[in-house]
Amino acid sequence: MKIWRSGEEKGARYLARLENRMAEIHPSEIEEKARRIVAAVAKRGDKALVAFVRRHDLKGIPIEDFRLRGTVGSGEEVGEDFVNAIELSLANLKAFHEPQMPKGYTLEGDGGDLGIRVRPIESVGVYVPGGSVVYLSSLLMAVVPARIAGVPRIAVATPPQAFLSSPHLRYLLDRLDLHEVYLMGGAHAVAALAYGTTSVTPVDKIVGLGGRWVTAAKRAVFGVVDVDASAGPSEVVVVADAHAEVEIVAADLLAQAEHDPDALAVLLTTSKALAEKVDRRVSARLRALPRKSAARTAIKNWGGIVLVPDLDVAVDLVNRIAPRHVELLVSDPLRLLDGIERAGMVYLGSWAAAALGDYVVGTNHIVPAGGAARFASPLGVWDFVRRTAVVGVTAHRYPALARAAGVLALQENLPLHEESLRAGSRGKA
Repeated sequence: MKIWRSGEEKGARYLARLENRMAEIHPSEIEEKARRIVAAVAKRGDKALVAFVRRHDLKGIPIEDFRLRGTVGSGEEVGEDFVNAIELSLANLKAFHEPQMPKGYTLEGDGGDLGIRVRPIESVGVYVPGGSVVYLSSLLMAVVPARIAGVPRIAVATPPQAFLSSPHLRYLLDRLDLHEVYLMGGAHAVAALAYGTTSVTPVDKIVGLGGRWVTAAKRAVFGVVDVDASAGPSEVVVVADAHAEVEIVAADLLAQAEHDPDALAVLLTTSKALAEKVDRRVSARLRALPRKSAARTAIKNWGGIVLVPDLDVAVDLVNRIAPRHVELLVSDPLRLLDGIERAGMVYLGSWAAAALGDYVVGTNHIVPAGGAARFASPLGVWDFVRRTAVVGVTAHRYPALARAAGVLALQENLPLHEESLRAGSRGKA
């Protein structure tokens, strides 16, 4: 890993690159190709979708097996340890997410009632990536808050190689009572879930992790359906002082780099000695990994160590990068916590490993990336409900409200608005 100082030119260039990395990770050519795929499915439906499925997904699988309904994976042997881990994750996810359920409210007064009514979204599509890794945990992260919100229909799209190669995925689909499964991946899967075809029933929202093509397709269908915040590749920024353990810092950087060749792994530290030791430890560990390892590529392309004059500067840099994960491996993490405004998740101290958040601690790992933590939040129950405003006005309160509304309508040159306020019996109030 390269080591820079935050105040020097090379360090400043590296940090500026991190702030704008989404443009590099999601180049315009992929965005444009994804839009063309989405447009083809939207226009030609199954004709386009089946062509994409045959070309990219099935690879010898009979086309009639593209859509699955009914029980999948029941009774498969997956091992007691796996089952116990799933149950622990489910319990902790439920405990963490249940308090998030929004409640409506009513403001009662002698002039009428105003309120917010909360209802679940009616259908959600969950994308489960299945390239070199089948992200079982992402299925948990998406389904648990949706179920707590009361979403009645959840459909799953996953590449067929993920479904066929993983009895653990099939088990989990059955454990979660998910029986509408489409064996398709990539941009065409997102398009089919958004627009619907003869074979695919459309949904109202699409969530879940995915690679460049999935992320680009989500952007293309936003507005037709809702989507979760740009998840993107994993990111971790470790803030460490001289007291941090070298092994923990290096291991946690590598753990997030392991996710994706575009993953971000950055150390911000006040200690030159720690920086040099972490650099040596990471390099030694990478040499033992396969040449095509995602971690090797990620560290080469995006990894870095930045020396900062003090921890307050480190906090400022965290807010500039706005990463998915921040680990505070410092002697007093709570002192820094209040200053961190832009991060998907913050882990306090050496026992709060980001890998716990990836799986079992209860928080949601579908978290905004690429700077989206500036305006977005981790996936939660609130993402699966709709809020509807409800207005009731009494007759005796109406005249004062109507007069004021009429003044504003005429000021905006909307005379028919003002006329509607005087229509019929309203004009006699």
